[in-house]
Amino acid sequence: MAKVPNITPAHAIQYQNEGYFILDSVLNPTELILLRGACDTLIEVMHEEMDRLGTDHIHISHRNERYHIAKQYNLIPQLDTFVFGELMAEICRSTIGPQSYLFYDQYVAKAQQHGRAFSWHQDSGYLGFPHEPYVTVWTAVDDMTIENGTVSVLPFSSFGSRDLLPHILDPESGDKVGYSGEQEGVAAIVPAGSLVVFSSLSLHRSGPNTTNRLRRAYVTQYSPVPIKKPGETEPFHLAVPFLQRGRNVYSQKADV
Repeated sequence: MAKVPNITPAHAIQYQNEGYFILDSVLNPTELILLRGACDTLIEVMHEEMDRLGTDHIHISHRNERYHIAKQYNLIPQLDTFVFGELMAEICRSTIGPQSYLFYDQYVAKAQQHGRAFSWHQDSGYLGFPHEPYVTVWTAVDDMTIENGTVSVLPFSSFGSRDLLPHILDPESGDKVGYSGEQEGVAAIVPAGSLVVFSSLSLHRSGPNTTNRLRRAYVTQYSPVPIKKPGETEPFHLAVPFLQRGRNVYSQKADV
């Protein structure tokens, strides 16, 4: 397991004031092998599903360009030890508090020389209804550079707002776009095994992958309360109990 980094009060203050912080090189080689193997397996499964449906495009995934593979953590042996490990617990305690639920997980992979850009957006902008803000943990599965399309985050102070913005659907890409200005944000140029932690209200984007190698990131999102559409009783995505009063209460039985 990862050695839990010292997430300081300064990290928590930066998260509250600017909407993000970065932890460099916190995963060990064994965890990176797990995350890379899981991603490659899930891309193969998505190709099989595309073949079955006779399409090269599922939601915002495009064959040999960009993959968004969601809510599959419980299909890969041992992946839950990362998703519900002490590293993620410490991040949740420092950002959203002592109670948390796994809301969503997904791999975001960009194919070599064809990986599409991903427009400026807030994660909360994809929900379309009022909800408590949640935290996103963006894990660099590969070394991240401008050339391979790393994520960039726009700090709250640079944009001047932390409100949920209107998002407009781009019919060609399937992206929801929340900002079309000229600010470049803070690019996460980090080695594999680093984490970018940001609020669901933080604007972020990623560029195309212009290199000759696949670029992979694993994204996990945690909410302080189960997120549900107004008037509905079932969770919108996931609501797997993780922390209660700061204590890890995850059980694989909750995945069944």
